[in-house]
Amino acid sequence: MTTNLPLIRLSAVNPFLAELERRGLGAAALLHEFGLPPQIPASHELFVAPGAIYELIERSAEIANDRYLGFSIGSMLDLQGWDPISVAAEKANTVGELLTLFAMQAAEHSTATKFYVNTDGRRTTFGLERIKKPPLTPGQNDAFYMGFMLRLLMHAAREHWDASDVMFTVADPACIPPTSEPYRIAAGDVYGVRITFPSRWLFEAFEKSHFHTASKTEQGHIPVSLIDSVRSALKPHLHETDLTVDKAARICGFNRRRLSRELRDEGTTLSKEIARLRARKAGRALSESDRRVAEIAQSVGFTDPTVFSRAFKNWTGQSPQNYRRSHRSPMQGD
Repeated sequence: MTTNLPLIRLSAVNPFLAELERRGLGAAALLHEFGLPPQIPASHELFVAPGAIYELIERSAEIANDRYLGFSIGSMLDLQGWDPISVAAEKANTVGELLTLFAMQAAEHSTATKFYVNTDGRRTTFGLERIKKPPLTPGQNDAFYMGFMLRLLMHAAREHWDASDVMFTVADPACIPPTSEPYRIAAGDVYGVRITFPSRWLFEAFEKSHFHTASKTEQGHIPVSLIDSVRSALKPHLHETDLTVDKAARICGFNRRRLSRELRDEGTTLSKEIARLRARKAGRALSESDRRVAEIAQSVGFTDPTVFSRAFKNWTGQSPQNYRRSHRSPMQGD
């Protein structure tokens, strides 16, 4: 029984969007290409299926015409500004504690991946594992995490860092730029990226002065149930006129038949969830704003206001105009 869908916060792509913006390459247009809200930075509260994240990141490298985009972004990532790192750095006293606490904090950002720390005594592996096989080779995504892991461990190990004692495993080594550093790179599968290093580094003191705790960004809670996951995945797509059940299943990253069966066991269907989300979004817009009904209709996937009005009355028992009058805050007036 599926308890939730593999999902990743949309804000995970913000480092790529920021770099595209810096290069003048239109990050908002890229989000629009994937049917996602074009706001920059992307929302911390929206969750999307991992396949969309991987495809968006690969597409970023194509737009930038930069085979090494992921690695360069990861290796320059502001470690102080990422919540899993800043929270872990605040509490950690050793390198081992830093990596373990980071893995725990990162779980709040994705149900599609998990970080882990494994040791066999002499060697330790710090890695990222994907729960589900991605629809494409995530070369840029792995390169990003290799750059990030390299930067993180170099900062944490400080004078004990020895590149010759380190090995990385990524899906596509061709996405990693040539370097004079003597670390090794091996080709792995599409299920994750990892770095192995001497276990003795785990016990080295972690120097907090290298990290200044960033102010915590307000974020929505990660979905913990199947229905919450489906709703989170579909929210960015409610404006799409072609949001069919088949497309909704693809957005969620699942086979339609399997997902329909799982939802039926929960007492709902994809069609019901799409209607429920659209009714909630439209109802909020009617009660909290002065936007025209036609504009609200478009925001929930209807090009014809009359068709929207009929659907809305079917959802709520009221026309949009009557709903607005009966649910309007007294402070807003008529």
